[in-house]
Amino acid sequence: MKAKHTKKTGTAEAASAKTASPVSRKLLLEVAQALDGASSWILFSHMKMDGDAIGTAAALIEAGLLRGKSVRWIGPDPFPPVYSFLAHAESYTVQKEFRFSGVEGELCVFLDSSNEDRGVKGLRGGIQGAFILNIDHHGDNSRFGTLNCVDPTSSSTAELVWRVMKEAGWPITPCIAESLYTGIVADTGNFVFSNTSERTHQAAADLLGRGVDPTRIETALRQTRSLEGMHLWGVALERTCCWGEGAQFAMTWLSQKDFEQTGAIEPDTEMLVNQLLLVRGVRFAVLFVEEEGGAVKVSLRSKEGTVSAVTVAHSLGGGGHPRASGARLTPPLDRAVQAVRGAVESAYAEWASAAR
Repeated sequence: MKAKHTKKTGTAEAASAKTASPVSRKLLLEVAQALDGASSWILFSHMKMDGDAIGTAAALIEAGLLRGKSVRWIGPDPFPPVYSFLAHAESYTVQKEFRFSGVEGELCVFLDSSNEDRGVKGLRGGIQGAFILNIDHHGDNSRFGTLNCVDPTSSSTAELVWRVMKEAGWPITPCIAESLYTGIVADTGNFVFSNTSERTHQAAADLLGRGVDPTRIETALRQTRSLEGMHLWGVALERTCCWGEGAQFAMTWLSQKDFEQTGAIEPDTEMLVNQLLLVRGVRFAVLFVEEEGGAVKVSLRSKEGTVSAVTVAHSLGGGGHPRASGARLTPPLDRAVQAVRGAVESAYAEWASAAR
């Protein structure tokens, strides 16, 4: 398989998930053909990978093995324990750097990654000689692949991969169905986020019909938290503060000292930022997490009818979706807090002015 870096395919760039056009049937089939035409796949997951990235990769590993492919799955960060119930979780390997071997028939598949910088080192600017398949649903995806299948109207990358498999007529086994369903549930917040569409429910219904047990997935994702993690949430929720017009902005933060004192780990923070949106009147939420080494991870969430989370994220050098985005800032933590507050207030002022 020869790389053709001069020609890129994919959907036209969209201003938002609501106005973007779905990918064509032709493109979905091209994705399936690219996968079928390769003898081996290397699946790349982004840093701090979430349920969508994990579920999609697990589904593709199963599909690849069924099609006689050699499949590797790598990423820069440890595997979140909460998703260990999925098939092929043990196949994941932490790999900080990557160099393409140049083996004929090897396909590099990026899943749920808006750009190369979100993956392992050595990928910036492309992988020389590799055919890169980019499957994603982020509206700000940089279309870095040889073949780009990017659909911001999809609730998740898992929903998009479901469409590929359905269009190509690939068998969707119970194992694949559970993995894809998990990815969809994770990125839609159990089908309540604004990215949930009629097509999302069609995908979920199809997967449920293939043997998915939603109770098993709910139990694994929401009812297996550690006591240490709950204590960490208590620390964060206790220091939550609101500001802005009508106290519509909320934020909280966690330092490395908080992790040390509670015994919790970074994956325990998953879904924590969403809890801030439960406060009456809050329409925009921010969670700061100080990471080992000092960098500050910023998670942004917004409701309909206020400034977009991705607008703020872009101003901070990050990215994501209109209602769920993030960025990574340099230390110290207090300076990161000041920078984000300023970015939120500036973006809100522009949004409010335009809305008048």
